[in-house]
Amino acid sequence: MHADTIAPQAPAVEALSRAFGTRLLTWSKAGQQWRCLEEADRHACPTLAPWLDEAAEAAAGKPVVRRVRGNLLFVGVSLGARPGGPHVAAGIVPADPQGFAQQLAEASLAAAQVQSHESGRQVLLESYADKLADSFEELTFLRKLSRHVEHCDATRGLADVAHTILPSLCELMAVEGLALYATTGDPRATRRIEGVVDSVGDLAAEAACWSETIEALAGGPQDVVVCNVARSETADLVPPAPEGVRAYVAASLKKDGVVYGWLLGVNKRPPKTGLSTPSNSLGHDEIGSMEASLLHAAAVMLATHAANARLFREKEELIDEAIHTLVGVIEAKDAYTCGHSDRVALVGRRLAEELGLSPKECHEVYLSGLLHDIGKVGVSDDVLLKPGALEPEEFAQIKRHPECGWRLLQRLKPLGNLLPGVLHHHEATDGSGYPHGLSGDAIPLVARILAVADGWDAMTSDRPYRAGMPLEKAEGILRNGSGSQWDSQIVDAFFAAREDVHQITATWRDHLERILALPWAADRIEKPTAAAAIAPTPTPTPEAFAEASAHLGSL
Repeated sequence: MHADTIAPQAPAVEALSRAFGTRLLTWSKAGQQWRCLEEADRHACPTLAPWLDEAAEAAAGKPVVRRVRGNLLFVGVSLGARPGGPHVAAGIVPADPQGFAQQLAEASLAAAQVQSHESGRQVLLESYADKLADSFEELTFLRKLSRHVEHCDATRGLADVAHTILPSLCELMAVEGLALYATTGDPRATRRIEGVVDSVGDLAAEAACWSETIEALAGGPQDVVVCNVARSETADLVPPAPEGVRAYVAASLKKDGVVYGWLLGVNKRPPKTGLSTPSNSLGHDEIGSMEASLLHAAAVMLATHAANARLFREKEELIDEAIHTLVGVIEAKDAYTCGHSDRVALVGRRLAEELGLSPKECHEVYLSGLLHDIGKVGVSDDVLLKPGALEPEEFAQIKRHPECGWRLLQRLKPLGNLLPGVLHHHEATDGSGYPHGLSGDAIPLVARILAVADGWDAMTSDRPYRAGMPLEKAEGILRNGSGSQWDSQIVDAFFAAREDVHQITATWRDHLERILALPWAADRIEKPTAAAAIAPTPTPTPEAFAEASAHLGSL
């Protein structure tokens, strides 16, 4: 217990003993009596006890000095309250003015050195704190950027994503200007610079000047390039900066060998303070590794988004092409129904737009319209192409085409969101439709839209056994069927967009008249001459018809 009590006080007592060149002792007060901790049997005499009391009550760090006799002095320093009572370091020291002066000088020098050392440490700590803050901000930004890219909708363009992150990236890099240059062209070949798609701050030069610099960078092997104009050894190794530029850093948006663009940072901003910290070690006007690393990290993440968006577009294009191919299978059965699915899709999309649906939802209505009759592949040609009225059993076969189409498409996961329109486009608002007799809002919205578009095209299109209805008559039927066969809200949207719908109908009718009027090679009965057999014929072939159908399907 004795050792444990002395241990925490020993450094202070030893320091005082060295300063005075005399051993000082530690005194502890228990009750009214002072006891020496180093010499357990020793107690303070009546003369010493009041001085120890005075030292214990003195302010922390303020010694009590009293003359004992002659050239001897009592020195006592409070060590603060300890378990068991107050503690004091005290002893008798010689009163030597010369020695005290020497000790005072040495203490003053030591204190000055300590203060200088502490000042240096404080500056260093502030530098490290600034660097740590910079690193934390970088990590926070990169984490947010990675999460943003990870959860970003692939339908968003690169410029849209860049517009979100460039301001904070420019601030974090402490550059005066930041820009994204996009590339265009075949991903398998060298892509050319398209130009600035988004920028923030001052680029210190015209966009065209920077395009030339980046074009030169694109031919090099480096993904990140830093140019500090004042450093000749750096400036000679990279494309020159435009006039008036002090420094720049550029990083390519490269993923799987494809360069989607370049990020460009221009001119380091002067720091807010005059301190030169590790984060600004190159100088006020120079761009260093920190800025380059940060820009490169952002470029990698943006390149990842660009690659994902490209894959998404290719997938969407593949799905669209597959859908048009499936539609072509149906419409190849009957030239007179060529374009029906496309017209239903176009009218349906226009109605969806009139109803205020999102672009994504409007596109889904369009694709559903293309595929709404895909189930007719299961209907025999005798029934499908019959020129007159259908018998009840024949109509029953026709009525099965929505379910047949649903069964054909349900295994294709990318088309899963199109199934409601395919299955329910013949339902009626009053419940008299098929296949399930749904009514009102129980019918999916896309199916209610396609029901109006399909009904309109069926009434206005020509058939081998009849001409299409006049538009006024078809419109009257829509009005009469509003609220019973068709959803009244969709019918209202139809009449709000009637001019656009009429344009779609008229445009397609003109196309079909020209296609059906062509003298197809299969209908020719004259025997070709030898020269004609050798020379290419200008007469359209069935392949030409297919090509024309594909062209119309892309409208």
